Amino acid sequence: DRREATASSAAAAAAIGAATAAAAAADAAAPPPPPSELTFWVVTSLFLVCSVGIALVVTDLGLVLSVVGATGSTTVSYLLPGFCYFRLCPRKRSPMRLLALLQLALGCIIMPGSLALIFAAGAGER
Repeated sequence: DRREATASSAAAAAAIGAATAAAAAADAAAPPPPPSELTFWVVTSLFLVCSVGIALVVTDLGLVLSVVGATGSTTVSYLLPGFCYFRLCPRKRSPMRLLALLQLALGCIIMPGSLALIFAAGAGER
């Protein structure tokens, strides 16, 4: 009798533990709540003010397009593929994973270098 009671209470505790773990996993997988209306308006206003400020200060559209190209193309071509493959590669000691890390590091060198060259050329024209 006592063994049956112990076994049934252990089974009940295991069921409660499993239900608690399942609830915690469901909470962790749930999407975050949407931002509040105040947050939306603050972020939108900051983007608008920054955009207008840049438009008022910058006189050379070529410089803006160069900066966008240097950052955007480096991100899409070097940083994102290297980072994604490095994070998603199932084998931790794979040569391809090492090459992905090398590509990511190369992107971290190319982007600041290209931005420095762009701003140096822009400063030399003034």
